[in-house]
Amino acid sequence: MGLEGSTNSADGGCRMRRATAVRRRGASKAMTLEELEDWIDHLDPPPLVDGVSMLDGYMAAIIVGPCSISSYEWMEHMLGAHGDIGMDGSTQAAAMMGVVARFNAVSEGLAAAPERYAPIFERTDDGTVLAHPWCMGFLAAIKLRRNAWQPLLTLSRIEHGLLLPILLHCTDEAGRPMLGPTRPGPEGEKFLRTAYHDIPVVVPAIREFWMPQRARS
Repeated sequence: MGLEGSTNSADGGCRMRRATAVRRRGASKAMTLEELEDWIDHLDPPPLVDGVSMLDGYMAAIIVGPCSISSYEWMEHMLGAHGDIGMDGSTQAAAMMGVVARFNAVSEGLAAAPERYAPIFERTDDGTVLAHPWCMGFLAAIKLRRNAWQPLLTLSRIEHGLLLPILLHCTDEAGRPMLGPTRPGPEGEKFLRTAYHDIPVVVPAIREFWMPQRARS
């Protein structure tokens, strides 16, 4: 199983807060996404996110969401005890720099070239895209400020449609699809296989939806 996605660069506008990490001469080199995947896989106790794809979805929601959240808060929520910056030269510091690098690349990319945004989805060996981990990461970040997200979570609002391509791939605590089962048969299976194509489109749209609110704050 592998990962797909990009590291587009470019900012979060609307006074979007960039994640930062202390880096001095001789400090650790930022981990690559592949190294981050291995690092997360070996964390004990396991963090909220189970890999780079889920981590990427989580950070995307923080970036495009309704309010600015301190990086100290969301890193602790996302990684638990493993969310500290760590000492210069340590594996922990290198991991945090890798997290920060991806966060800033997504934030800047969505501001300068939103049409090029590419989430990091998992892929099976035969190339099938698995959007579930990314979407569950996005949902986990929504829960950090659920009340603030309520305008998009309200079923009666037309804007709720912006979240549907993401929630389609999410499950509840019992492992059941949040939006219910899809249509049975080949048509339903094909729809599930291709529905992830809408996610790179709705993420910039969600950012635009919240932009006036973030600008005011």
